[in-house]
Amino acid sequence: MIKKVIKLQVWFIYFMLLLLYMPANVGKTEEIILSATQDTSIIIRPKDQMNHQLKNYSAGGEPSLACSEIGSVFFVVFDTFETFEKLKILDPQQIVSVEISLYCLQSESKKSQQIIARRVLLPWKEGKQKFSSAEKNDLTFNSCLHRSLTWNKPPAQAMLKGINGDRPSDYNGSEDIAHRIDTLTKVKGLEKRYIWKGDFITSAFRFWLINPDYNYGHLFAFRDGSKTVKFASKEHPNPKFHPTLKILYRKN
Repeated sequence: MIKKVIKLQVWFIYFMLLLLYMPANVGKTEEIILSATQDTSIIIRPKDQMNHQLKNYSAGGEPSLACSEIGSVFFVVFDTFETFEKLKILDPQQIVSVEISLYCLQSESKKSQQIIARRVLLPWKEGKQKFSSAEKNDLTFNSCLHRSLTWNKPPAQAMLKGINGDRPSDYNGSEDIAHRIDTLTKVKGLEKRYIWKGDFITSAFRFWLINPDYNYGHLFAFRDGSKTVKFASKEHPNPKFHPTLKILYRKN
């Protein structure tokens, strides 16, 4: 009987010491919010405005990002490489969830409009705010109007079924945008933030943790929109409106 009591006491002491010396932060979740590092819109003009001076163009450096019913879309990148290294986020499973937040400046529709996000599979540069001949990796209106062309590797298919940005081989090839929609949200009303989240957008950043060179961000476009919507870009004069990325992660 005495031996059993001593044995139980030893196990109790061992368990208490284990709890005492166990790292306090193991498995603890924290969040960090990042700002966009690159964004631009491809502006599509109405046909009656399509003259040489007012042609479709890639509009970087402007205070807003636009989606329109005639094809305007926008691109946003959040560079997470240095943040992941600094926070010692080394395993994709440490990333619990990801949310992209955009502040709506203008919404001309009284009805909800769905805006989708797809992974970008080719490198791109921010626009010059004026019409000029496209250079390498420049976004052009071909990316919107001609679904069978990419902006820097024509001719190519822009969205091929099965190419979703889940593999390194999906990138820097013949497709510029992933076929699968990573996430979507309904936009109705202005002067508030909208969130894009879900399993696929979280898996995108898990993939880019291991393959940071392929982080070309997401393209945002209408799924069923009929009226122009504008969001604040990273150049907006009010920093509170800038695009943000919220990452919930587990400490290593």
